[in-house]
Amino acid sequence: MRFTFLLISILLTLSHHQISAQSTPNYTINGIVLDESGEPLMATILIHELGTGTSANLDGQFTLKNLRPGNYHLHVSHLGYKSLTETVIIENSDINLKWQMEPSAIILQSLTIEANPFKNGPVEQSQTIDVIDRDFIERNNSGTFSNALEKLPGISTINTGVGISKPVIRGMSSNRIQVNDRGIKQEGQQWGADHGLEIDPFDVDRVEIVKGPASLIYGSDGMSGVINISPAPLPMNGNINGHLINSYQTNNNMRSHSAMVEGNQNGFIFKGRLTFQDYQDYRVPADEYTYAGFVLPVYENRLKNTAGKERHFSIMTGIRKNWGKSTLTVSRFGQQAGIFTGAVGIPNSYNLQHNGDYSNIELPNQDNSHLKVISNTTIQLGKNWLEMDLAYQRNERLEKSLPHAHGINSSDQGNLALALYLNTYTANFRYNRQINNKQQAIIGFQSSIMDNHFGGFEFLLPKFQSKSAGLFYFHEYRLLDNFIINAGLRMDIAKHQIDAHSQPVYSSAGEPTGNEVLRNPDIDRNYANMSGSTGLSWIISNKSNIKFNLGSSYRIPSPIELSTNGIHHGNFRHELGNSSLKSERSFQGDLNFTYSKHNLLIGFSPYLAYYLGYIYLSPTAKFSTLPGAGTLWEYRQNNAIFSGGEAKIHWAITPELQTNLVAEYVYSHNLDTNLPLPLTPPASVLAGVEWALPYKKTWLPNSNFFMEYRQVAAQNRVDRNERVTKGYGLLEAGIGTEFTLGQQILKFRISGKNLLNAYYFNHMSRYRLLNLPEQGRNINISLKIPFEIKNP
Repeated sequence: MRFTFLLISILLTLSHHQISAQSTPNYTINGIVLDESGEPLMATILIHELGTGTSANLDGQFTLKNLRPGNYHLHVSHLGYKSLTETVIIENSDINLKWQMEPSAIILQSLTIEANPFKNGPVEQSQTIDVIDRDFIERNNSGTFSNALEKLPGISTINTGVGISKPVIRGMSSNRIQVNDRGIKQEGQQWGADHGLEIDPFDVDRVEIVKGPASLIYGSDGMSGVINISPAPLPMNGNINGHLINSYQTNNNMRSHSAMVEGNQNGFIFKGRLTFQDYQDYRVPADEYTYAGFVLPVYENRLKNTAGKERHFSIMTGIRKNWGKSTLTVSRFGQQAGIFTGAVGIPNSYNLQHNGDYSNIELPNQDNSHLKVISNTTIQLGKNWLEMDLAYQRNERLEKSLPHAHGINSSDQGNLALALYLNTYTANFRYNRQINNKQQAIIGFQSSIMDNHFGGFEFLLPKFQSKSAGLFYFHEYRLLDNFIINAGLRMDIAKHQIDAHSQPVYSSAGEPTGNEVLRNPDIDRNYANMSGSTGLSWIISNKSNIKFNLGSSYRIPSPIELSTNGIHHGNFRHELGNSSLKSERSFQGDLNFTYSKHNLLIGFSPYLAYYLGYIYLSPTAKFSTLPGAGTLWEYRQNNAIFSGGEAKIHWAITPELQTNLVAEYVYSHNLDTNLPLPLTPPASVLAGVEWALPYKKTWLPNSNFFMEYRQVAAQNRVDRNERVTKGYGLLEAGIGTEFTLGQQILKFRISGKNLLNAYYFNHMSRYRLLNLPEQGRNINISLKIPFEIKNP
């Protein structure tokens, strides 16, 4: 595999030299950007394939020089106007363009959407896609990247305490949601509910959430949706800038510091970021909880041993030329976090009392590390483009605990209860071909190799190797100017090789008996699957748009679902795999209707999915026979239905005063047991208002105030042996402003979550199984200091 990656790198280097050496004529795109009344706009114009662009001048005019003949996708944006996307074909002459942008008081409409594989406008694609930028993420930062997404319709999170969370799209998570970081699927033991999404929350500039089946383009893990994390546009040539971000959260005394610098010098681009986060045991509005029949104390309203610290970095460098661009990114996510003492073994009052140091990370705890090396290259081949993503990932997860808490007297592994080491190699290739003004196509190939090892005195997941490869074709046809259809097919093959594992048997005194028990057998499975999708977008008018997408997806059972057999302490349960599981198949359809004008946006997105052999983890009525374990959960497979929808209304009463209302509902039903599926998120409604304060003083510009209230319904539709959850309401508010200190601009924000200090249980939280309420009132104070080192 290393030789293959080296060979590919050499071939890429040679192709770069060959392409650069070709004598190709260069052309220019000239244009002007106007508003509806014909007044010029200083809009931003970006060339997607090259990752560069320019800004229009005071007269609305712009020029893009040194372009080869070929097909280009231009993105045009300006605050207060709907974004535009246009495909431009350069053949043998310069191009002259004229755009008129439609005003919009809805801020998110000024953001372009690039998750669509054809890189065209937001209305041409047939799937429902939400896009957010850095400003949205910074305003909703709560310590993890996943929690910032909860404000979007159809998105929720599974939480374990404060520092660990993972996204849920339309009631599905883990291996049914694909998270792509810079085009590469994130592989980090995402099957565990206590395994958070290992992404630096400050190192995210742009996120696009594709809802509904996306397996055709992205792979089998995109059954429910895809989260694409994309880098910001490359800096303009000659520009070097950056920022410092400092924040503090009162509930767990979280201190966050992140520094970034980026630049572009004659096509050589670079970016670096360093992030530190430290937090203490967090507070809950309770002084006791009940678990396994015991009433246990919560001393000083703090959950013992929920402190943690994080150290992240990322470095990117690359080149941008008129033949394309190529970047190399190296990043590492590092987190040490305590596991609530009551999560391992049977909790006792004496080991729940604090020692006075709320920052201390005691046993049990987890140490997570995720290293990524990602290469992204876009090369012009003739008039079309080849995109290549290559990556290596190393995920390490170490869980430490005292052996006696697991029924073992001593261990030669010391306090290392469980170690998981996952190496992943990924290669993605996509050839984008513009056939003519009405048709374009994509041919893609994806492959990966996963190699997992384990250690420690506990057993949960065996050693395995998983290989997969997929080939797809996707075609888009503009039948009419306002009617676009698409369709595609995909073929995948995969192989799982899972090693058998036997575990020593211990006596009641914790001593080894010399006997062993087989925890899982050898498993060697091969899979081959076909999938397909089709969709349409009907642009009824410049205000109305209807989209429909229909797809048949599949997902092969993961090695975890086939072979796990051990205590998952972060989930407080014994999890048991099923080696007879088959691939699951789904048939999904979703509809999206959007009505949009200058000050009003209305959207409605219903969906329906039918699953053959849906794989899920279900609670049983049994307690585990393993020492220190809780209930037994088993992987099962049944036919099931998921349905529901999202609705949103955004009304700009005035340009300064904006309101929004978001509602979501998920319905799940097991067709074999005639019961709901477990861990289905409850219905919720989020209402908010944002007011740009009408103060025009030069020392206090760009100030705004927001308030939001979320009402979550009770979840009474639960699986057998799953507890119901009561409804609750949460209030959040904040204020932000900009001011100058000398010549330096400072951006200050203060916001509060759960301002009423509500006592509530999150149905998706792992700590709900311990009858522990969620985090209490939390005030977040942040200061961002942007700076510019060089400006051309």
